[in-house]
Amino acid sequence: MPAPAPEPIATAEDLLDLTFRPDRPAAAGESMGTKAPIVFDEQARLLPHSNDSIVLEHYRRLRTKMLQQHEIKPFRSVLVVSAVPQEGKTVTTINLGLSFAMLPSFKVLVIDGDLRRGTIAKWLNISPKRAGFSDLIQGTAEIEDVILSTDQTSARFMAAGNSTLPPAELLHSPRLGSIMRRLGEHFDLILVDSAPLSLVADAQTLAAHCDAVLLATRAFQTSVKSLEHVAKELEGFRIIGAVLNGGTPVKRYRYGGYYGND
Repeated sequence: MPAPAPEPIATAEDLLDLTFRPDRPAAAGESMGTKAPIVFDEQARLLPHSNDSIVLEHYRRLRTKMLQQHEIKPFRSVLVVSAVPQEGKTVTTINLGLSFAMLPSFKVLVIDGDLRRGTIAKWLNISPKRAGFSDLIQGTAEIEDVILSTDQTSARFMAAGNSTLPPAELLHSPRLGSIMRRLGEHFDLILVDSAPLSLVADAQTLAAHCDAVLLATRAFQTSVKSLEHVAKELEGFRIIGAVLNGGTPVKRYRYGGYYGND
């Protein structure tokens, strides 16, 4: 029996003009941000240090799938969440941001929304003393001060920050909604890394302020029970897909395929 024909996939570039653009002011987001000495962790599996073209291809496919979902129903902000720690959530968030930043004139912001144990600052070798998302919500920092830029990529980054207020209190602040709306006026896409869903209620709170949710899972680790828990906890929110990290690479065919990543 012949193999089914590959699913036709439009390129991200084909879809770009149909999505994200119409309501964003010209040049918005281009000048926002403070230059920071960002150095991508060479030990982490981030795109700037990846020598495997399959990894880049994987993120291009994921980027395209997200753009297709946006065409069906627009979104501006996406929460990246996992059931438990160590499922590749943070590396997925950062690499997705870097992948979208490769598109011409595309403005993407990556936010560390894990206000308890955020690691994006460490992965980018940013000083832990630098103000970030928590300080912005608290009102002790301005947006222009916490958005970080680098000459290495057009993507912008925001660390978790170092507010001493309890994360649960910060995430229930009425300021959070207005902050996300203002950021949405300046960026085509906002990717928010969150705390694992099974540990605290932070992810549900953040999901209420994001347009969509992307689930990160890990091969041979994420259990069916965990996925059922995630589905229950995120019921009512728009889940646009799931990413399988740590999968075993499969043979490449003419039209490519799905590849595991970490």
